[in-house]
Amino acid sequence: MKFRNLLLIVLFAAPLAFGQLFTRVAELPLPAPENAGFGNMVAGVDFDGDGYTEIYLVNNDWTDAGQELLPTIYAYEFDGSAFILVWQATLAPDIVLQNTWPPLTWGDLDKDGRPEIIWGPVNFSPYLSNHPRVIVYEYAGDGSNNLGVPDLANPGNWLPNSKWAIDTTAGVNLRPFRMVVGDPDADGTNELMFCTRAGGFNFGVASVSSIPNNGDGSETWTLEYSGGTGTAYDIANIGNKAYVILTGGNVLPFKYETGAWAALPAQAGLVPGGSWNSACVVDIDGNTSKEILVAGNGSTERKIYLLQQSGDTLISSVIADYAALAGIGGRLYGGAAGDIGVNGMADFVFGTRDANPDNASIFRLEYLGGDITQSASYAASVIDKGYVTPAFGPGRWMHVAIAEVDGDANQEVLYGEGTGEMAPIIVLDETGQLPVELKSFSASVSDGFVNLTWSTATETNNKGFEIQRKANGNDFAAIGYVQGKGTTTQIQSYSFVDNDVQSGKYQYRLKQIDLDGSYSISSIVEVSILSPIEFSLAQNYPNPFNPSTTINFSLAKESNVNLKVFNLLGQEIISLVNNEFMTAGSYSFKFDASTLASGTYIYRLEAGDFVQTKKMTLTK
Repeated sequence: MKFRNLLLIVLFAAPLAFGQLFTRVAELPLPAPENAGFGNMVAGVDFDGDGYTEIYLVNNDWTDAGQELLPTIYAYEFDGSAFILVWQATLAPDIVLQNTWPPLTWGDLDKDGRPEIIWGPVNFSPYLSNHPRVIVYEYAGDGSNNLGVPDLANPGNWLPNSKWAIDTTAGVNLRPFRMVVGDPDADGTNELMFCTRAGGFNFGVASVSSIPNNGDGSETWTLEYSGGTGTAYDIANIGNKAYVILTGGNVLPFKYETGAWAALPAQAGLVPGGSWNSACVVDIDGNTSKEILVAGNGSTERKIYLLQQSGDTLISSVIADYAALAGIGGRLYGGAAGDIGVNGMADFVFGTRDANPDNASIFRLEYLGGDITQSASYAASVIDKGYVTPAFGPGRWMHVAIAEVDGDANQEVLYGEGTGEMAPIIVLDETGQLPVELKSFSASVSDGFVNLTWSTATETNNKGFEIQRKANGNDFAAIGYVQGKGTTTQIQSYSFVDNDVQSGKYQYRLKQIDLDGSYSISSIVEVSILSPIEFSLAQNYPNPFNPSTTINFSLAKESNVNLKVFNLLGQEIISLVNNEFMTAGSYSFKFDASTLASGTYIYRLEAGDFVQTKKMTLTK
């Protein structure tokens, strides 16, 4: 049987860079006399409402000696020119020893309008009774940066508004690892959900009657539920369900229904290798349905997993593979979701451990639009690497946040190290396009070969392009190399022919390499060789959309083609294809409407005698 070529092209109305250039714009140093490092971070909250968001950091125990044994919390804020330390508190003698990587989150547990920082500096040893495992500092509400209650015995220090041991039994090694705040039982009161890495259970739900402003101990804490077994380093909450991710990759679902919590059947192998504090609940495509993004923590499974709810179960999809970027033995650590460019497209940023060859690599996964379960809908890039810590060790770059912290329009990326490397918190800002700006990238099939063509608008120190291919579910692998043009401001065109293909589906991407060895990965184009097709114009997706959508069409035979977009008055808005001669196949074009107003638009395909129109809706 003779197959006809199916062509899929990805083109963009606006220039598409390989990624964005991120610059280290600030460092938040470890305050003296700290001797280990930071243990966790909350960024992007504005408790005092002054227009400048706060960054809360806690110290970490790594060597069981010195200042790190005294649980301490710090607050930084940008003052218009620099990040300054605006508040701090130490818990001693409540906790004379703390543990590594204490959980840290924020919320309003009693819903009194005063937000709280919730901290879990659990006791490490000797597991004495009544050592508080949950510490709550509530915003003072006076316009200052202060949280908690003044420590009259130690002027300048602040005591927590509330503290709770969870279990007061002596000798209990109960260590919460991550905490999230929500209202899963919809009773109008927030609950604290947490997973543990040690203890008699790995999932707990707690509530508190109030957080007293004066810290007088009048509140009542209630452990509403505890259950589950196994070591857990991650948890996520959507609605009335909580999901605990175990180190082996299984996910334990818990559900609140008819007045009680219940453990649902475990789901095996959804996140191979487990997750280390990376799970983020997001609405990737803006359809009001929440998803969970997770970075696999295993040394062989360096993948990003999309978890979607389907009744009482989760469906897991691999949407990115960072094995090539993390290197042999590299692992993914931490994670944060946001919208760095404030363009309506979700971003997922995560750190690494033992990334090879680029230590301290910080990775970004950017949603480009389209089917959220497909890797072609995302772009992977390295936004920072190679930070050298004072202790000059490889480190574990596990503290990651995306937040607006310096008063500009965009969100920043913050990251830090979680062992004893004495590293600061690094602030990255998106400052512009990378040295090589990709103008177009397409793939077509002709005479049994795949033709890749791409062009650049500008190049700076461009060594060249490594062509990578993925087929039949395998990982991306290099299949060729094309020399770059160094530095130029003129449009440059490139091509590559892949003559080693069979019938099936293939994905291609470019690894652009600078002269200094740094690199970035392009978005993906896909081609297939399928059976004969008919003329057709598909409904755009997504629809409604903001700000971009994809239009697909198929040609049964070679034709002169026009693909145009009109407003409802019949005025032409843009010509995506202008009387171009195209061979038989299927095509895909991306329409960017970021400069247009909300409303209904018409797109029309003309291919020989075939004419078809459809409507699409832009909603901003």
